[in-house]
Amino acid sequence: MRATPVLVALALTGATAALAAPAEAATGYRVKVTCSVPSSQPERQLAPNSCFNYLPDGTQTFTAKVTNSSGKAVAGAVVQWSDNASNAAFRSRNNPCTTGKNGTCSDEIVVTKPKASEKITVTATSNGASGTGYLSFRTGG
Repeated sequence: MRATPVLVALALTGATAALAAPAEAATGYRVKVTCSVPSSQPERQLAPNSCFNYLPDGTQTFTAKVTNSSGKAVAGAVVQWSDNASNAAFRSRNNPCTTGKNGTCSDEIVVTKPKASEKITVTATSNGASGTGYLSFRTGG
């Protein structure tokens, strides 16, 4: 079976054509989201970016680390927090937040009336690059 060649034509009228790079490549930034729980409660840490809370606890702190394409921390980067839940919001005093010399900043999400098995996706975005974290809820504790 022979491959059929594909011909791509561009018509330029005094303009330059360029392919768009992915957001991370365009900015050179990478954003990593983490959450953490007290060491006395390690069972609440599912993964570095995924925590769970026992009901009725509806708050969790998330941290974003912004690095450049060389992996070095970026100080002074503005991080905007968002989530996918109608019953959640980040504390406005830290949203957006600005990274310190270690490239990190944090905010706390507050969930009103969380439900068992609810999973919230948390996103931190800086200069077009983003990272994701998760918060789940369980009964018991």
